Amino acid sequence: MAERIPDDFYRIGSVAALTGIAVERLRAWERRHGFSPAHKSGRTRFYSADQLEKLKKIKHLIDRGQTVSSVINLSESQLHQRLTDQSGLTFNTSARTGDASSPKVGLVGANLLQLEQQQETGGHLNVVARWANLSALLDQSQQQQQPDVLVLQVPVLSSREIAKAQRALPGCKIISAYQFATAAELSRCQSQDAPILKWPLDWREIEFTCLEESKRYLKSVGYAQRRFSDEELIALSVGDEDPNRPAQHLVEAIHQVNALAAFLQSCAEENSDGTESDASKSAALSDACGDAAYARAYLETALHAVSSTASPDGVYQPLTAPDNAGLTH
Repeated sequence: MAERIPDDFYRIGSVAALTGIAVERLRAWERRHGFSPAHKSGRTRFYSADQLEKLKKIKHLIDRGQTVSSVINLSESQLHQRLTDQSGLTFNTSARTGDASSPKVGLVGANLLQLEQQQETGGHLNVVARWANLSALLDQSQQQQQPDVLVLQVPVLSSREIAKAQRALPGCKIISAYQFATAAELSRCQSQDAPILKWPLDWREIEFTCLEESKRYLKSVGYAQRRFSDEELIALSVGDEDPNRPAQHLVEAIHQVNALAAFLQSCAEENSDGTESDASKSAALSDACGDAAYARAYLETALHAVSSTASPDGVYQPLTAPDNAGLTH
């Protein structure tokens, strides 16, 4: 007897069509964020009506610039509050291209490059390399700057093609965008926990996927490099002559995030030698520690911008500490 599926359940393909969230993204959210469908029948996923409405809210927030990780676990009331709060967090659209804390992105594929050119603004990505196709990427005579994240647009999904790109750019996160794929190849690529997106795509979806993978990249390489030493932070705080003290407040926030990251790491170490449940908690705490370091990078970027003054020729020069800052060098 065939299994009866409740009438208010939706197949994953229908959810994708109704929300504008690609099937591959829904599956990725299940793996990475624990947003599981209400029911599974074999390999088919079904979402409830309540989950469908929640996903619609999440999609709206993502379109406003918020990250998946910041909204995926919010309650219905919290999502509603975010939607009605016009001052919600957004990505910094004024970030300078090539900023030290901005991971570099590479693009492969004629359609992808054309889509990029159609954008009216620079967007959120720091694109440092472009190739018309995979062959151009593999051609060492056309070597470009090494990206941290690569978007590889291919007509037919192929794990072998992805592997070629990975060998050409070792250590680079690969995001694949495909037009066609066999079931076997799709399953093989999905098992590697690397993002795969169905073409055609909206540029916003590409941006957010790159930003998510950039975050994973920075954490995977132990992103803990600091732009400012403790002495430099003190100097910038003391040297803040703005009556509102924005640099001083940013320095205080950076110190707080540094302390929080150290605390989270200590908590992770306490749980590392326990049960399987403790090990899972330790991994989550380690991820949280990485998130804190990532947050600090953005705070330091903001501090760098705030603590710079424009000279008459338009060149920005960093503020220096006053003579009486009491620092030793």
